[in-house]
Amino acid sequence: MNEKEILLMKTWRRQLAQEYRHLCWLYRVRLTVPLFEIRDGQSRAGSWSPGQETLSLASWLIRDHSWDVVLEVLKHEMSHQYVQQVMGRGDEMPHGPAFQEACDRLGVHPEFRVSQGAIPRLLGKEGHKSCAMLSKVEKLFALAQSANEHEASLAMEKANALLRRYNLERLDRQSATDYDYLIINPGARRIGAHQRLIAAILKDFFYVNVVVARQFEAKSGETLRVIELTGAKENLAVAVHVYHFLVRRLEYLWQEYRKCTGASGREKNSYWLGVLNGFREKLTLQDRQAMRATGNETESSLVCASDPGLIRYYRSRYPRLRTVQHNGPRVQADIYQAGQKEGKQLVIHKGVGAEGGGGNMGRLLVEG
Repeated sequence: MNEKEILLMKTWRRQLAQEYRHLCWLYRVRLTVPLFEIRDGQSRAGSWSPGQETLSLASWLIRDHSWDVVLEVLKHEMSHQYVQQVMGRGDEMPHGPAFQEACDRLGVHPEFRVSQGAIPRLLGKEGHKSCAMLSKVEKLFALAQSANEHEASLAMEKANALLRRYNLERLDRQSATDYDYLIINPGARRIGAHQRLIAAILKDFFYVNVVVARQFEAKSGETLRVIELTGAKENLAVAVHVYHFLVRRLEYLWQEYRKCTGASGREKNSYWLGVLNGFREKLTLQDRQAMRATGNETESSLVCASDPGLIRYYRSRYPRLRTVQHNGPRVQADIYQAGQKEGKQLVIHKGVGAEGGGGNMGRLLVEG
């Protein structure tokens, strides 16, 4: 092991200790901080050794998986420690009822509550499971690529109406729903104003909750800002598509605008925020029209607040949150208005899962 790898290992151990203390604070549990080991030859992803008060994680887990996966394994092992030290039931089956209770207490993801096996591939890595609603949305987004502006706009309106109807009916029927989280990592230490506005649009119109959080990057040793979405898996699939579509579209529209006007790079942010607020106005108008058409006065932004299953999942994952109001940055009025005009014509298209003072910035929840 060379000097760089040794330093990285030390960084990982220090980060794990920090995450451990944060998780104890987050879930309001009292545990004795253990000795942390990162083992090269360990086949298991993680292990808890009660006699030695040692919590071990495999080096391959940290190298090969994103940090949210590492944290789920860490919480799994902390749950074993909780069973022994807090519940006093360490003589029970390793993954029996006591362990499941501990997992509930520490918010362990359902797929990380079993014993040995392959590390689960969370939604952000595996995409989404197809369902009838998603298939219909995909077809409508495909139709929204039409060169006919009216047809394209109508297809997007139908897609939005379908999403709205699906979520309202799901709540009315109290249908069993599979909730999950999905992390969007822009790869930076801060979230830009345009990214916050996109996140606010997702929260208010695409049936997901949004948290801006910090996430450690094991390969670089840096801590970055990420956008974390929670919701029904079908809604997550649509929301992440919309996010990436808007990011790509902003860059494309800016380059086209710059060719036509010779605008400078300093004006890009004003243009982007104008586009997004114009798009937000369009979605708001469509939402109001849908409410009048259906007679249901529930705004899209309030659907998640009416979903008891999502509320339980959300509170389990984020037991402590603070709300931050972000003031809109200064913008150049003429550039902003040009973007706003373009945003009012913007149409979401392409298939779901195909990856590759500027108005209301929205209220976003910030973790830690």
